[in-house]
Amino acid sequence: MKELVLKIYSRSQELILNPRAFWRLHADTKESRDDLFKNLLLPLLAAVSVAVFLGEFFRSDYFRIWVAALWVIREVALFAALYFVGVYGTNELIKFFGFEEKIAVLEKLVAFSLVPFLLVSIFTGFFPFFYFLDIFGIYGFYIFLMGGRRLLQLPKEQRDSLILKIIAANWIIFGILSFSTAKLLMLLD
Repeated sequence: MKELVLKIYSRSQELILNPRAFWRLHADTKESRDDLFKNLLLPLLAAVSVAVFLGEFFRSDYFRIWVAALWVIREVALFAALYFVGVYGTNELIKFFGFEEKIAVLEKLVAFSLVPFLLVSIFTGFFPFFYFLDIFGIYGFYIFLMGGRRLLQLPKEQRDSLILKIIAANWIIFGILSFSTAKLLMLLD
């Protein structure tokens, strides 16, 4: 467990502090979707879930467990949607623009671009009154841009434009899902 935490910490630090160097070093590494889930996404999502549960449990009136559990379900659903829409939606957009791309590359790209969102969500989960700090998760889009330049086989003259369109589409979908589920849970609360 300690090894996994240290590995996630060092990779996250390397990714956030210098995304260009990170992608230069890790662009050719072969990591399966299972490896990315087991060694990166699921442990971070578990930390987010615990943080959200505790933050909502102590924030809510009368310490209602079911309200905290609903917020955890929302958070897990949002990140699952962001991952799968990011991978498969991006693949469909790339096909729409007339290019072929492999899912494995997109899985890697999306998984690492979710790291800033997950790390910020751990903090804002514990302290729900700091939800405005979730804006720093947008740094994940910069990581996606840097990784997309390195990993996606797109023509140079169109590459940045296409990647920005992909980021905008993913951001809109995530924003709509996040806003609608938050409003729904606020009605239940």
